[in-house]
Parts: sequence; structure tokens; C-alpha cells
Amino acid sequence: MEIQGKILLTYGALTALTLAVFVVVAASSRGAPKPYAEVQPRGYGVRRVWFWSLLAVLIVAFGLSGRLTPYSQAGSVAGEAVSFPIVARQYVFENMPEVVPYGVPVVFNLTSIDVNHGFAVYDSQDRIVGQVQAMPGYANDLRVTFTEKGKYIVRCLEFCGINHAFMQGSFEVR
Repeated sequence: MEIQGKILLTYGALTALTLAVFVVVAASSRGAPKPYAEVQPRGYGVRRVWFWSLLAVLIVAFGLSGRLTPYSQAGSVAGEAVSFPIVARQYVFENMPEVVPYGVPVVFNLTSIDVNHGFAVYDSQDRIVGQVQAMPGYANDLRVTFTEKGKYIVRCLEFCGINHAFMQGSFEVR
């Protein structure tokens, strides 16, 4: 089952559970009202159970969903990686490689000499592969292992001036 199907199934199960809770609460609240002193201890007990149950569910959900992020698969050993130092300036990426190796960990080492820039890599279907900021005085790394061959486009995602929309580069993965 794909990730979208798992997410839809999870939301469906949570919706059904929420609906069941509403039905139980509605059924239990029928009849004449009772004095507050009589229902207060039971109400606080229910509240306490709901709090701890919700906390447990959230901890489990965050624990399980953490494995589904792309960041858990992004690590690569720096010694094995091919490094490309890139300098961003208005309105160009300098030292952009023409060819990047396929299936090999790659590190784009970014800096800027003027203003903040974004460095976003898009695949041939215009899906973002990775993104990092290029800032003056700092070096930031974007680690990627390309698993598809083809042409990749790099675009600036940080408004850097009047010609920001035209700041892009490209390389080929082979």
C-alpha cells in the first residue's frame, strides 16, 4: 500500500473513532440533569483518561510517522560523497556542475557573496528534490543521492532582487 493509502486509512480510522466517541457521549447524556457535585468526580476521571490516552496516541503517531520523512533517508557519509562548492550571487549560481554522478552521494556546499539565496533542486517532473539556503558568511550543505537520471533544474527560492525569478541553473545526472 502506498503512503497516500496509509494516510487515508489512518484518517478514516480516526474519523470513525471520533464518531463513535460522539455517539457514546450523546447516548450517555440522555435523561434529566444531575447535580454538579454528583457528576464532577466522574467528569474529572473521564478527562484524565482522555488526556493520557490522547498523549499516548500522539507519542505513538509521532514515533511511527518519523520514519516516513525524507530526512531519515538523507544521511550519507561525507568521505564517500562527491562535493560541489557553489557560490550564489545575484542572479546566478557560480561553479554549477554540468554533470552530477548517478547513484553516488553528492554534497552541494553553498555560500553567497551578496544576499540570501535559496538553492532548490527540481527533477525532470518539476518535483523538489532538496533545498538549502545560501547565506553570506556561511557554508550550508545539501546532501543528495540522485536515483533518477536526467536533467535537474536549480532555482533560487529566496527573493534576492528584481531578477530573482530568472535565477536558475541546471545540471544532468548520468
